[in-house]
Amino acid sequence: MIFSAPIFLYLVPLAGLPIVFHLILKQKKRKVVFSTLMFFHLTDPKLNSHRKIRQWLLLLMRILLIALILLALSRPEFVTSMGLGGKISVVAIVDNSASMSEASSYDTDKSKLECAREGARKLISALAGSADAAVILLVDELAVAAADSLTSDTELLLDSLGKIRPTAATGNAAHALARAFELLRASPTGGGAVHVFSDLQQSEWGRDLEQVKTGPLKAGLIRPAVGGAPITVYFHKVESEIRDEANVAIVAVQFPEGKVLPKQPYTIGLVLQNNSDIVANVRVNSIDDQGRRNTENVTIERGRAKTVVVETTPDETGYHWIKAWVEGDGFSADNEAGIGIFCEETATVLFGGTPEEFGVLPVALSPSGQGQFTGMVVKFSSPAGGQGLPGQLSQTAAKEKPILIVTTWTGMQSAPADSVWLREYVEKGGNLLVVPSVRAGRRALSGQLPDWLGAGIKAREVYPQGVGLEVLTEKTTFWNRIREATANSKLESVSAYVFHPLALSAEFTPLLGVDFQKVVIAHRKLSKGNIYVSGTAFTSRWNTLPSSGLLVVIAQRMAVAGPSSEQERAISLVAGERPRGIRAQGGEVEVLSLVGDSIDWKGKEQDIPAFPRAGVYLVTAGDKKYCISVRASGKEGLEKFVEGSEVPAMGQIAHKILPYDEAVDFAQYHKGQARSVELFLLLLLLATLALLVEGWLGAPRLSKAREEKTPEAETASEVSESTKGRLWSPVSRLSHRVRNIIGKSAERRAG
Repeated sequence: MIFSAPIFLYLVPLAGLPIVFHLILKQKKRKVVFSTLMFFHLTDPKLNSHRKIRQWLLLLMRILLIALILLALSRPEFVTSMGLGGKISVVAIVDNSASMSEASSYDTDKSKLECAREGARKLISALAGSADAAVILLVDELAVAAADSLTSDTELLLDSLGKIRPTAATGNAAHALARAFELLRASPTGGGAVHVFSDLQQSEWGRDLEQVKTGPLKAGLIRPAVGGAPITVYFHKVESEIRDEANVAIVAVQFPEGKVLPKQPYTIGLVLQNNSDIVANVRVNSIDDQGRRNTENVTIERGRAKTVVVETTPDETGYHWIKAWVEGDGFSADNEAGIGIFCEETATVLFGGTPEEFGVLPVALSPSGQGQFTGMVVKFSSPAGGQGLPGQLSQTAAKEKPILIVTTWTGMQSAPADSVWLREYVEKGGNLLVVPSVRAGRRALSGQLPDWLGAGIKAREVYPQGVGLEVLTEKTTFWNRIREATANSKLESVSAYVFHPLALSAEFTPLLGVDFQKVVIAHRKLSKGNIYVSGTAFTSRWNTLPSSGLLVVIAQRMAVAGPSSEQERAISLVAGERPRGIRAQGGEVEVLSLVGDSIDWKGKEQDIPAFPRAGVYLVTAGDKKYCISVRASGKEGLEKFVEGSEVPAMGQIAHKILPYDEAVDFAQYHKGQARSVELFLLLLLLATLALLVEGWLGAPRLSKAREEKTPEAETASEVSESTKGRLWSPVSRLSHRVRNIIGKSAERRAG
């Protein structure tokens, strides 16, 4: 026996109130003086005995009336395995993962998801009125409300099935089954049946759930339930149509570390995986929020991966998106990726010195000086000990927050007071470039530089005919970005006429030089920032870099290196995952769609939904914003499905695998299944019957013997009954009315 509202059971002792009124508060005896006792001697002694029996029966009926009403309000349900009446408990799990969007072998004109929805619809329709049911998805999505209890509302369940759409995610079998078992254990029957409509892909059903350590799963599935009916799981397997073409999936998105500024090109790598045994020839397409499109034909060998570069150039600050997708393979649900980036405001490049000391380097970073073409503004400030006021460079840097500080070797030697804050600037993510001064008469000597810099310069060398400079360490992130920006696999040759060979510590990576003994440009990381040192000035009198055009790319790559201020708020997810690390400090979270699924959601941080399809989404949590990039799951294109008669994910849990059949009679799976019978109406009927019996027993004329009573005795009896009636509850007044009706009816018959 199960009670849906057990709180009313605590009120059942109130059924003893009639005893209080009849026994504890019964009328006390008092002496009455009569002139004669002749009328009392004529009264039949049996009437007193009958009256006592009637009073005890009235007491019993009143107790039953209150008890039955309270029991009815507690909504009791009786569980039985008999098939006579009652409701069974059923949960339908629909696999809406990406693999279900493929054609089914059952009906090649339908996808596997369409077959699964139709099977679930037939199940719900066949059990309409005789079952409490729920629909659970393998991939959660906002359009279909999550079931929090079983329901007998067939229209609601069918409406939920109609809203299910294909996704780009891998399903969570553990979560879906745990939720189904939880609903069934909480149902009146304490058990029931779970019907799973799925293709049984290995990525979802190939792992033993007993190894999963999540709390709900262990409590609902692995540990045996105490009491309750058994739960049986039926898998209706939807077979896949044989695929003839190769499958290529986007398995990763490579976000390069670096700041994104207006007018600056930004490249992203798409890692494509050929999951088939044949060569794949596909097209990689992309479009950004500014309408720029790109298409590239790609050939990928069987079982191999390849990285394709996608580029965008934001025109203005703010959040931007790129949508990339693959065409021409045999499975499309794993071919899409959303890429979100944040373009920072126009940034400052601060030069520690006068413009004459840096040659054409300021123009290479910002041709106009105001950021119209590169997103960078150039400013100059003298270091301490220079021609300006002491500490002017540090003061300007604190105000402007530059992304790159450029100074000379002479400036580094003559400004020891700036050394501490300059190191802190680099460690926090800033970029520092040290170059020789172009101004005549300014000579830099080693030995007076800060120890943390880790570099110095040697005596100047001059080559009137020029000496060739080579890329010394090709496989570095720096040169990879240069190649991406110039679209050249091999860099142009550069000659140097004047340079200082660098003296470098082991932390430095040589980038450009005559050889490794005469390094001209080098790089090292210092905590979050970067240090670049050059032994040659950026002017045509020192080298050919300005005339080659390579200087522009090198200088701008140095400036935008390092983490973006918004990089920690950029989150990359696989479809079906929920974002982690978003904190709203108790406030409200808002989710808006930039590209992909149309989402406009508000709620608490713990309730942030999963993203079932590829796209870019902007999450606002308090005063912080997060840009979420979602790509399709690369697992869903794998043609690996559970074979045989057992599902590895189920372990020791009872289950059966059945071939999908739209015309199957689902009722056959529920014969002998536990059913719940509601006793609410039965108890109300019994309470009504108790009320009628109580009214009949309390009627003023019950027998011929009572009709022969003397008027005086009858009057005394009525007074006594009236007095007790006033002591009764409102239920007694209702009973009194019933007695009056019965009494009047008896008088009419007697007349």
